[in-house]
Amino acid sequence: MTRRIFSPRRALAAAAAGMALLTLATPALADGPKVVNIINFIRGVEPRANVDLLDPVIKQIQLAKAHNLPTTFLIQYDALINPDFVNLLKSQLGPNDEIGAWLEVVQPQVESAGLVWKGRWSWDYNTAVGLTEAYAVEDRKKLMDVYMAKFKDTFGYYPKSVGCWVLDAPTLNYLSDQYHIVAACNCKDQSGTDGYTLWGGYWNQAYYPSRLNAFMPAQTAEQQLNVPVFRMLGSDPVYQYDDGLGNERQGVISLEPVYQPGGGSPDWVRWFFNANFNAPCLNFAYTQAGQENSFGWPAMSAGLTDQYTLMQQQAGQGKIRVETLSQSGAWYRSNFDKTPATAVTALSDFDNQGNRSIWYERRYYRVNVSGECNAWRIRDLHVLYEQYP
Repeated sequence: MTRRIFSPRRALAAAAAGMALLTLATPALADGPKVVNIINFIRGVEPRANVDLLDPVIKQIQLAKAHNLPTTFLIQYDALINPDFVNLLKSQLGPNDEIGAWLEVVQPQVESAGLVWKGRWSWDYNTAVGLTEAYAVEDRKKLMDVYMAKFKDTFGYYPKSVGCWVLDAPTLNYLSDQYHIVAACNCKDQSGTDGYTLWGGYWNQAYYPSRLNAFMPAQTAEQQLNVPVFRMLGSDPVYQYDDGLGNERQGVISLEPVYQPGGGSPDWVRWFFNANFNAPCLNFAYTQAGQENSFGWPAMSAGLTDQYTLMQQQAGQGKIRVETLSQSGAWYRSNFDKTPATAVTALSDFDNQGNRSIWYERRYYRVNVSGECNAWRIRDLHVLYEQYP
């Protein structure tokens, strides 16, 4: 069978139609679930700084209980083998919270799989050792088997949700086929941050990935992996794209509570929630809140506490729905048999400079239309193709 390739010319035409659709959006079109996942992931070591890694997890659990908001904790292997973290999660986690897997690779995991660790420390953020992509495909399966066996031995079940800054297709396929995960999450688009680049994928919300490329939405049922991948960190839809481009690494303007402007600024957070949840989003709106423990509690405390208060208020008013990552994955799978069209429509900017940004995406392409002063331009256009490895 000849398979049609979605061309840039068709993408431009469809992008224009998508923008017109958003401009004429009716209240029914704008309506849809407004979903928030609070995801805190847990590392067992932090070689870059002398920081208490247990205290942030204690405080995050306390916040989740105090505000009665379901929270997902994704645990790295070095924390999974640490009794301090395990006992805390077993004894203090609320009934609506979730424990899942954070898949950055660490020395004890590698050695338990019979492989050779080449990192500088027992956890090394260098992509050549710290991410699954650094290992042969069969070795990735061994690393996942070691992790899953330890997780089940510790908690009595396999995790339903997994996350990592970068997910590769063979690992994600294996976790779905062998361990039946229902949801995953990966990093937002970024250029050079943390020493690697993710650019041009499904920009926000969630997508069904291609079995050949976990960063690429599938276009056909034959190539589709039925595990939705949610984009993390809540990017500023107006300014994140261009911030710091041309430098060694991009800036970060996201919902992470350690950043200002960003999640550490209460005014920015309220602008972001308004832009994300009170404007046309097509099928649903989504963001991820929370923070990894390796930043330490003092850096995140004010911003994360403020965000929990805001999320409790808005959840109580029915404006947003806060749920675990696996709950969102199950909902997505029950509502969409293929990646739906979604949008992020920011018709104002945080600092009142008159800038606007509309992100529109579907499984064939993504487009960003940027409004600057009195002009609009296509700032980003990526054709998405499931066969691209």
